[in-house]
Amino acid sequence: MSGKIISIANSKGGVGKTTTCVSLAEAFAAEGRRTLVVDLDMQANASMIVFGRGGDERLYEAIASHKTVTDYLDENFFGERMMRLSEFVTPRASDVTHTGRTLDISLVACSPGLRRTERSLIYELTSQGFSMHAIEGRVGNRLTADLEHLRKEFDIILCDCPPGISAMTETVLAASDLLIVPTIPDFMSTLGLDLFIGDVLPQLNRDSGDGLPYVLATRFTNSAHQRIVLNAMAEGAEGGDTDYAMLSTIIPATPDFAVNPIELGHAPTLAQKWPGEALGTLDALHKELVELLK
Repeated sequence: MSGKIISIANSKGGVGKTTTCVSLAEAFAAEGRRTLVVDLDMQANASMIVFGRGGDERLYEAIASHKTVTDYLDENFFGERMMRLSEFVTPRASDVTHTGRTLDISLVACSPGLRRTERSLIYELTSQGFSMHAIEGRVGNRLTADLEHLRKEFDIILCDCPPGISAMTETVLAASDLLIVPTIPDFMSTLGLDLFIGDVLPQLNRDSGDGLPYVLATRFTNSAHQRIVLNAMAEGAEGGDTDYAMLSTIIPATPDFAVNPIELGHAPTLAQKWPGEALGTLDALHKELVELLK
């Protein structure tokens, strides 16, 4: 059975994309699914959180070993041979445990050099006479083929996308079986949702999933303002001409979703990683997505 690709994206930063991505990776892995996280954000936060304690050191090792998505671009477009994305996977990257076993989460790490490499790629190929459309096509075709290859190796592939849209992120979004758009129910964050739904998605040639992105309400404080915005978001998801669907799970604004991995010590359990009500919320979200992926 082919693996499923889930992308976490929004045109606005700071809405909980990385937390959503990593927490879901741990939930799927705890269920026993072979899980891969692909970090496409140059801030590499997902990489460090997956690596856990000593995440900065382990990320440095991945960068020094040329095992990041940045190196994937370098090798395929500036190197001497073509290399599959699977060759840049760090296996068993997580240190989180569940029922006495370390979660089986693999990782394609990112690095701060990604933006520079993407820029160099554009300069190099445009100097050779390639149009932007042709450049996006070359990158997209290569990445699409490699994602299909990874579907055979993993049950779940979770992609943490940056706020900015590039050829790589467009390709991942187009190939996804499920798009999740974390959004804080407030005025500024819904602007990012409108931009993503209105400007980004219509440009994608999606051939997977049901076409609709699923909005996940995050950092909900239950304030009067947020309740009004959340109700408006829910109303916008109703009707026959809607551009998105709403997930019923709501992520509360709580410190339980902001635990520092460094404070957890060696080999923390899943319950320690997501304390209090966080684990129950994560379990509800995981079950909701499992139903959508059927």
